[in-house]
Amino acid sequence: MERRRLIQKTAGMLLFNSIVGKKLLGAEAGAHDSAPRSTTPTVDKSQLDDWHSELSGRIATLDEKGGGTLELGDGVYELSKPLRLPVSVSLTMTPNAVLRAKAGFSGDAVLIKGGGNKSKFTDTSGWIRGGVIDGGLQPVTGIRVEAVQRFEIADLVVANANYKGIHLLRGGYEKNITRVRCEVALSAHYAPGSIGIHYENGDSKVILAHVIGYETGVRSDDSSNWFTTIHVWNYDVAQGPMLYCFYCNGDNNTFAQCYADSPTIAGFYINKPYQSLLQCRVYYSRWAKDNSGVGFLITPEGKCGNYIGNVLFANPAHRLAKAFDGDLEGACILGTTTTGGVMGGLQNRIPSGDMTTPPLKLDGTGFCLTRQKEPPAPTMGEVGEIRWVDDGANSALWVKTSTGWRRSELK
Repeated sequence: MERRRLIQKTAGMLLFNSIVGKKLLGAEAGAHDSAPRSTTPTVDKSQLDDWHSELSGRIATLDEKGGGTLELGDGVYELSKPLRLPVSVSLTMTPNAVLRAKAGFSGDAVLIKGGGNKSKFTDTSGWIRGGVIDGGLQPVTGIRVEAVQRFEIADLVVANANYKGIHLLRGGYEKNITRVRCEVALSAHYAPGSIGIHYENGDSKVILAHVIGYETGVRSDDSSNWFTTIHVWNYDVAQGPMLYCFYCNGDNNTFAQCYADSPTIAGFYINKPYQSLLQCRVYYSRWAKDNSGVGFLITPEGKCGNYIGNVLFANPAHRLAKAFDGDLEGACILGTTTTGGVMGGLQNRIPSGDMTTPPLKLDGTGFCLTRQKEPPAPTMGEVGEIRWVDDGANSALWVKTSTGWRRSELK
């Protein structure tokens, strides 16, 4: 019996020492290795009218310690001027925490990310996550991001920043946005030249976003960006017309399952080459002029794009003039679906060879072959290829067989 009690007592002491040791080890590791945090309790009427100095001080303290996270609880934090978040400091807010620009705000962006030294704890630039960034219905930008890399904006709302919702400046990469809503109040008019989400940098992504109430919904000015499941729309007449839902001004970008809802000029304005638009939708504005506007408007600089499996539809009283218009050189257009109110600009185009080779076009019920003035050379083309040659005096179809090109005169 004594032996059993001794064993039980010894085992209990070992378990106790193990637990205490782990707790002490965890506390010591946290004191030396964890990034600092600065938390704020729920805001009440007794707290500050202007939080700029208070929050800037907490951010500076975190930055001096090598980085950390500013955590804000529910409540409204009014700011008289821009709040800067250096590279080493992240911001996390509860869903009902609001950073709001006070009336007469002195500055052009509510929250600015950038500057300072890198964190000593990580190579990333951290994140802005949760809560609401509120521009107070003023012509300001909600969040402006400078030349940082490996940075995330997620799970938040940018409200009533009437100039730009989120603006990502040139420089840096992997500045990603996920589950974000940029909106202006339905009764408020946007500022001239306004943009909901504006990318000036490349190699970044937007996944699952809503953009409401801007002159241009989403704009990309650099290459190799991905835009996925984004819904863009306006409540005209109060907010003003959305001229372009997506302004595609960077090459090699991809737009997948994006919804251009109620544009007045173009759902997708393609101004740079080699872009891919996959399974996107265009709904023509119920406020725009009848038999006007274009679903995919392509400039001479926007050639050689891919348009696969897209859908266009329009209000019967506000018909869309053209599905596709502009310079279609090198474009691959396949599987387009239209339902009601789309008047023209419907075709399929299949590029063949390199980008200098004219594509095969299927328009209406027939083939549309590009005119060539000279017969093809023996080394050109593949078996089964058909070319139309018209030198101004004679016109013929040329077919490449297993023994070479054969001419069939047209009379």
